[in-house]
Amino acid sequence: MGISFARPQFLWLLIAEIFLFAYLFINTKKILKIARSFINRKNKDLAVYTPSQIYLRLFFKGIFRCLAWMSLVFALAGISWGSVSTPVQKNGKSCAFVFDISYSMTANDAPDSLTRLKASAEYVKMLMEYMDGISVSCILAKGDGAIAIPQTEDFASVYSLLDSLSPSMMSAPGSSLGKGIEAALRSFPSSSSKSPVILLFTDGDETDSALTPAINKAIRQGVCVVIIGFGSERETEITAGDGVTPVKTALRSEKLKAVCRDVNSKNQSGKSFSFIKTAHAKFVDASEVGSAVKVIYELRNIPQDKKQLTTEDILNGFSGDEESVTVSYEMQSVDRHEFFIILAIILFIISIIVSEFSLKNLKYMANAAVIVCLPLMFTSCGTNFKDAKKILESTWNWYQKDYNKAISGYTETIDSADANNDEVTKQYALYGLSVTYLMQNEKNASMERLEQISPDAPVKIKFASYYNAGIIAQREGDHEKAIELFKSALLVSPDNINAKINLELSQTQESQKAKEGEQEMTPSSEDKENVSDIEKAIFNRMRENDQNQWKNHEAPEKNSSVIDY
Repeated sequence: MGISFARPQFLWLLIAEIFLFAYLFINTKKILKIARSFINRKNKDLAVYTPSQIYLRLFFKGIFRCLAWMSLVFALAGISWGSVSTPVQKNGKSCAFVFDISYSMTANDAPDSLTRLKASAEYVKMLMEYMDGISVSCILAKGDGAIAIPQTEDFASVYSLLDSLSPSMMSAPGSSLGKGIEAALRSFPSSSSKSPVILLFTDGDETDSALTPAINKAIRQGVCVVIIGFGSERETEITAGDGVTPVKTALRSEKLKAVCRDVNSKNQSGKSFSFIKTAHAKFVDASEVGSAVKVIYELRNIPQDKKQLTTEDILNGFSGDEESVTVSYEMQSVDRHEFFIILAIILFIISIIVSEFSLKNLKYMANAAVIVCLPLMFTSCGTNFKDAKKILESTWNWYQKDYNKAISGYTETIDSADANNDEVTKQYALYGLSVTYLMQNEKNASMERLEQISPDAPVKIKFASYYNAGIIAQREGDHEKAIELFKSALLVSPDNINAKINLELSQTQESQKAKEGEQEMTPSSEDKENVSDIEKAIFNRMRENDQNQWKNHEAPEKNSSVIDY
């Protein structure tokens, strides 16, 4: 159980505990001195507590208040521990190529007598022909893992790297596939909304047995891992990195299949929902027929009902855009700040009780009990309150630019609101989700959510949905649609200046576009009244030339050499 803090800078406030202890110690000594002085003046009958009782009460009061302060600091620091499996929506795709460049990959037992490393490079070049719109990164794995190329859609740098893959690119000895997987995880932006996939090109030989825990970590973060095996299962002798020692190597396909089975069984129990694409591990033998199709299937998130597509359909016809929005599980840490806020309040109240409470004052005890119960009463709220609280948390995550958590929170609220028929909460969650997608430049996903907002939504949500949809349409160049959306926004809020400005701007751009179209489509006419004599003469001459050309035109011969495509 790992404890983590979202805002560790607040932990410096724990230093104040030292000053608090010092203050309580000095204050306790003063109070005891006054108490003893009072008792020594023959006022023992008026004294309610003895000095020892006063000391104990003040001691426990200080302890509980210090604990309350500590709890409050932990809450401010965003303490969390444990993890929960949360469905998260993803838009688009990103891929990390992990190349095993250890010396075992120099064995030339791949098809066409290629080395395993050269065969993996050629395999990637073939895959990249069908990866339009997918951002990629390149990772080198040997005794360590290193990011050679960060996430990019510029494939030129990737092609350049593929032509120079070699064990000499890294000096670290050994073969650590697990460190390559961990480097691939670091290559994915933390706030990205794209669905990540790791492709590992290897023969399965490793020296540190770190592959299984690394893949397990990837799956817990919602990242699919596809292991693509290269080489023959028969032993091949190569020379080790020292240039002297002969060693035997082979494709460890059974070992890699066992790794995938173990990791999948550990992480996917109870998650067989048809609408959720759970992260998983998969082994593909590169020498098998159709292996590339299996890999592209994983890259493009092809839905379950498309499994019967042919190879040609998958490679050429189906791009996966129909399912650009997917849902996957991610293991997220459980935030405990609410628990520590409540604990701080309870500890503070207890500190008051232990210092002031007397059995003679039953009324005070009753009031204190009510105060202690208040935080518990607020936490045992209804479903609507919990959904509203989840929206506030997601909005806070949005302001912190933690868009993945925001998307997860809004999605969870939508599902809960659907289950409870709470349309108002659902409209707020839909709007929040659309704005989050818009911040990540996922315009299609944002527009899809905006279109789901009901016409009966609250006025502010309805106006904002029309306005944001108009902005998206305007950016996409669909000025006609933008005009209609801004008009709808003004019907909801007629006095909004921004909507009026954008409406006028869209109308101006649409009229300019129409004028440009008219200029391109205006035909030359012989009878046009405002055409000058010179223009008429030019037109007549052009018409005569066209007529002569058609008269002199001869039909092509039957044995024409022109190829009919």
